[in-house]
Amino acid sequence: MIKVYGSVYSRASMVMCVLETLGLEYEYIPHLPKGKEIKQDDYLELNPNGKVPTLVDGDLVLWETQAIMFYLVDKYGNGQLWSDSAEGRADIYRWSLFVANQLELFALDLFIQHKFVPEDLRDEAVILRAQAELDKNLPILNARLEGREFVSGEQRTVADIHGATILSWAKLVGYNFKQFPNVDAWIKRQIKSEAQQTVNAKA
Repeated sequence: MIKVYGSVYSRASMVMCVLETLGLEYEYIPHLPKGKEIKQDDYLELNPNGKVPTLVDGDLVLWETQAIMFYLVDKYGNGQLWSDSAEGRADIYRWSLFVANQLELFALDLFIQHKFVPEDLRDEAVILRAQAELDKNLPILNARLEGREFVSGEQRTVADIHGATILSWAKLVGYNFKQFPNVDAWIKRQIKSEAQQTVNAKA
C-alpha cells in the first residue's frame, strides 16, 4: 500500500488530495513539519532533507511535493488530474511551476509571519516584500483564470490542487484576494472540494 508521511497542515495535504481524488488507498503516517520524528535516522533514510511529505510506493521512495503529485497522476490517474498530450502536460507543468517559482515563497512568508511570529517580533520588511511580490504576479494568474474554472485545460488537474492550496496559506492570514476575484474563487473551490474536506478530517 502507498504510504504518505506528513501532516494535513503541510504540503502533504496536496499529495493526499491527489490520492483522494484518484480513489487510491493509502496509509497516512502523521509527521509534523517541525516534529522530532522527521529528524530520526529511520525517516532521514527515506528523506535526507528531513522534511515532509515523503511517499513510499513499493520500492519507490519519493520526496518533493510536485514530483510526488506528478508521479501519482502519471502512474495511476488514467487521465484524471492530468493530460494525455505533451502539450497539455507542459501547460500543467507551466502553471504549477509558476506558482512554485513566483508565488509560493511569498505566500509562505506571510503565513509564517502572521501565524507563528508574535506580533511585536514580525519582520515588516518580509511582510511588505511578500505582499508586493504577490501584488505583482497575481494579475497574471487572475487573467489566466478569467472565464475559467481550471487553470489548465477543461478539467481539474494537479496544477489546481497545488496552486490553489499554496495560495490558501496567504488567504488564511488575511491577504486581500478580493482584488483578484478569479484567483479568490479558485482558492475557495479547492478549500471546499470534497477531496480537501476528506483530508482535513484526518487532522
